[in-house]
Amino acid sequence: MKRKELTEKTGLDRETLRFYEKKGIILEPARDDSGYREYDLGSIERIEFTKMAKSAGFTLTEIKELLDLKNSGVSCRKGRDIALSKLEEVEEKMESLNKMKRVLNKFVDACNSNGEEGLKKRCHLNFDLVWRG
Repeated sequence: MKRKELTEKTGLDRETLRFYEKKGIILEPARDDSGYREYDLGSIERIEFTKMAKSAGFTLTEIKELLDLKNSGVSCRKGRDIALSKLEEVEEKMESLNKMKRVLNKFVDACNSNGEEGLKKRCHLNFDLVWRG
């Protein structure tokens, strides 16, 4: 299929397709007699896998590694271990984000503690009070 058809089927633009080719996410397509790129159905599968993996937090480098593993026929253990590592990374980020949320909530609560009159006063932006609390 031509590039236009691939972009329509996947929702990617030309620049992203070229970038994915450059990064090895999709294989460089064959060329027809006129020099136009001819993508195979595997390109759609790789793009859809890439979208799913990106939504799971994988970087393009990690996605390339996963695609290479998939094509090499290694056991599922290797893929699982990569996914477990990413899961740990996500859990650490969630913990960090939850800590940020708690601090911000304390700050907002401190600002709201004196009601509407307190909100009219000059902002003190004192995270020290909420950090210790």
